[in-house]
Amino acid sequence: MLRQGRLGEHLSDRLYRTGYYLIIGTGVTSLLGVAFWALAAHTYSAHEVGLNAAAISAMTLVSGVCSLGLSAVVVRYLPIAGTATTKMVTGTYLLTGLLSLLVGAGVALSSELWSPSLDFLADPGWVIGFSLATAGTTIFVLQDNVLTGLRSAQWIPLENSIYSAGKLVLLVLLPALLPAAGPFVAWNAPLLPAIILVNYLVYRRLIPADRSFGELDRRTLMRMAAGNWGANLFAMAGNLYLPVLVANQTTASEAAFFYVPWLFSLSLQLVAINMMTSLTVEAALDMQALRRLAMQALRHSLRLIVPVVVLTVIVAPWLLLLFGQDYSDAGTPLLRWLAIGAIPNVIVTLGLSVARIEHRGAIVVAFSGAHAIAVIGLSALLLGELGIEAVGIAWTGSQTVLALVMLATLLRPVLFAGRSSRPVETG
Repeated sequence: MLRQGRLGEHLSDRLYRTGYYLIIGTGVTSLLGVAFWALAAHTYSAHEVGLNAAAISAMTLVSGVCSLGLSAVVVRYLPIAGTATTKMVTGTYLLTGLLSLLVGAGVALSSELWSPSLDFLADPGWVIGFSLATAGTTIFVLQDNVLTGLRSAQWIPLENSIYSAGKLVLLVLLPALLPAAGPFVAWNAPLLPAIILVNYLVYRRLIPADRSFGELDRRTLMRMAAGNWGANLFAMAGNLYLPVLVANQTTASEAAFFYVPWLFSLSLQLVAINMMTSLTVEAALDMQALRRLAMQALRHSLRLIVPVVVLTVIVAPWLLLLFGQDYSDAGTPLLRWLAIGAIPNVIVTLGLSVARIEHRGAIVVAFSGAHAIAVIGLSALLLGELGIEAVGIAWTGSQTVLALVMLATLLRPVLFAGRSSRPVETG
């Protein structure tokens, strides 16, 4: 009974509860994503898997650029948007969705210039599919931020489960019809029904007719959107461009061997990202509690991630055997390096979240830029000598240095000072 009481008290804290909803949602997506690529690896050749994975990474990168940094802005300001809630949600969808369509088409048409290995994207069918997939991905990602900002993250696990299961079903059905593009189509086709269902819920049930908070300051929103957009460009360059870089500097097969450990790595990072997203929502409503909330988020993220990292390092060879012996032989050292990097990444993610909460967009840009330059530069320099393991070394090394710098600067008054972090205006 005592243990149940402590569990109930723990889950009654919105910081933890929202974090768990987000972790479960992204955990389901990651787990079924691994199943997706495992099935693809046994259904398609490594060459086709590598090309489709690179195309999906490029599409996700373009989508992230076209989100204009508004995902973090929605999480930060939607809890206090008041009567501007509907306008903020609708405007965000329209602006980023239309931009994604246009930029997606341009990127597909120019694929021969930026990645000769993906020049097939310039074919008419691929241009249409790539553009629609880019717009759908942008809205799909933003709607999860909308649900979080409305403190309704409990719907995210269900949404992500249905979407991810739909991808698996399509992957089974498509090999005969689409022997080359099956993984790309299966990955993106379930986006439309997910977007329709979630936003019916958002507009009809989750946005209250009567909101008690005041209007948002437009200049504050624009400054934060600009800062977050710049930071996101660097973050995406450091994350999403790497599969394209590997594909360009190695072979399509090596790109496939790289992409699977990279998926595991991104899944590990989501634990910290989700806890810090929950921190952002709760701190937006109570800035005086920022120091306490930040300490809670840091301790709990480390409690969750450290055991998973240790387990991943131990079982990495057998984990990758799900995809085949070649994947295990080539990807095990990379996966171990990337898993270790998830520990300093918790501190880095906390620092970026605190900077966003305090409207310090320039700091977010600076740290994100330093990390992207280090990861891409070192990876490009070392790939020829060390192979795909070079990316893991570059990633973990840069995360560790960045975490130490953050602890000594940005996070020092939040984590180590005996006073609350200063309150700021919410606009």
